[in-house]
Amino acid sequence: MRTRSHSPSGSGGEPQRVEKRIHEWERQYPDTWILLEVTEKSDGDPVRGKLIATARDPERLHETWKRHRTKRILTMLTYGPPSEPGPAVVVSAA
Repeated sequence: MRTRSHSPSGSGGEPQRVEKRIHEWERQYPDTWILLEVTEKSDGDPVRGKLIATARDPERLHETWKRHRTKRILTMLTYGPPSEPGPAVVVSAA
């Protein structure tokens, strides 16, 4: 599992985590599972979040996700877009 490096805060306290739109996180991490803390919703759908962790295998995020859920932090698991196109399906009704 990889976690995003955090920028130090200006006051010497907790590190600050960057907040971005969900699609920005997905674009930044192609072919990767992304665990985010949801920071903003629109009509019930998550639209912004802070990065918690990334992994190629979603099972590696399970314990981290459980810890955040226990703290009652709203999270979401998403997947970055594939870097290579997948197979195409062609249907013909001749």
